[in-house]
Amino acid sequence: MTRLSELELPIVPFRGRLLQARAIVTPFSHTRITLRGDLLQLAMSSIDACQESFTEQITEHVCGWLRSHARRAFCEDVEIQKARHGFTYQSISIKDTRSRWGSCSARNNLNFNWRLIMAPDDVLSYVVTHETAHLSHLDHSENFWKLVAERCPGYLHQKNWLRKNGASLMNWNFVIQTAR
Repeated sequence: MTRLSELELPIVPFRGRLLQARAIVTPFSHTRITLRGDLLQLAMSSIDACQESFTEQITEHVCGWLRSHARRAFCEDVEIQKARHGFTYQSISIKDTRSRWGSCSARNNLNFNWRLIMAPDDVLSYVVTHETAHLSHLDHSENFWKLVAERCPGYLHQKNWLRKNGASLMNWNFVIQTAR
């Protein structure tokens, strides 16, 4: 069985930063993750650490942590923009799509890709602006882009950031290596 000390945890992109991940075993019955500066520390329960599949559990915990932060970030940003711009929506869903960053349905449901939590905050906010603009214009018409520009001046910077870096976020996986 591989020991925790023999593992090399990958770098975790988070809100435009690169976090070093570290796992330690604790005597507690539950696993928790804390962020201290640029260190993402997984305090793994001794129960989890003793299982054969503990590397998969580390991956599940880290990806779950990223998803929960994505949900919080999207909900907060949508609510801030709702207060500022006065729109209404039905629901927010967090997805793992490999082809889009977000969508807005005709029923006013907002969907976002959790992987955007790895991008800088202004990029995540641009995607929220883009999708909430679809609440007024369910197309990519000139009026739609005018609304996006009004709500997010300079949005082309964030749009270009996604074009340049989006594939690496879409393809990112938390793959644990065994130390050599």
